[in-house]
Amino acid sequence: MYRAKKIISTVGVLTALALPLLVACGSSGDTTGAAAAQAQASPPTSSPGMTSSPGMTSVPGMTSAPDMTSGPATSPSTPGATTIAIAQFAGFAPGAQAITYDPSRVPVGADVAVVSLPVDGQTRTVLAVRGLPPNQQFGAHVHINACGADPEAAGPHFQNQADPQQPSVNPAFANPRNEIWLDFTTDSSGTGRAQSTVDWTFGNRRPGSVVIHATHTATEAGSAGKAGARLACIDL
Repeated sequence: MYRAKKIISTVGVLTALALPLLVACGSSGDTTGAAAAQAQASPPTSSPGMTSSPGMTSVPGMTSAPDMTSGPATSPSTPGATTIAIAQFAGFAPGAQAITYDPSRVPVGADVAVVSLPVDGQTRTVLAVRGLPPNQQFGAHVHINACGADPEAAGPHFQNQADPQQPSVNPAFANPRNEIWLDFTTDSSGTGRAQSTVDWTFGNRRPGSVVIHATHTATEAGSAGKAGARLACIDL
């Protein structure tokens, strides 16, 4: 994981920071994380939708947990800007960036990183975690609101085309092409990652958070988008 010190609020610098972070969080033999960070220079070739592969590998100079003494690393709030969030989970407190609501599933002190890059009309998002229970399934999605003391504060999933019926359980709207799904399964060491690529950008709308859920996401009509209890939340 990247040791965050001082973050300068420019898209160029944040993109440069994303590259080593994604390489560090990629599984052995998996270059999709690095490719996402390099996407400004190389157009994406993958199809829309979410893919995931658990596990993280380290690279030289990137073996320590995030240093949060300088505060969380985040991007500027300009439309279409790169978003980076690097934090450790803690109980709710004003200003906390990564909150756990269930420490048995998402322990206090576990590491998390989220990187989102707009590229040629697409949005690529990577979620990486370390320090969770091993060999467990989790759901995760981008939500519209910021995190809060109540897990429900994050509101519904961020949708490119909003479902007129809420809560949205219609697979025509609740799917990994219209939403950003980041389901993952931890490996034997409790690490995991997921990647999503969608054919749209946030534009003037800004996502509020990524919520980690108790199970992988359902896809059937009437339950589409559901993934069990809200275990943790990362502010974007």
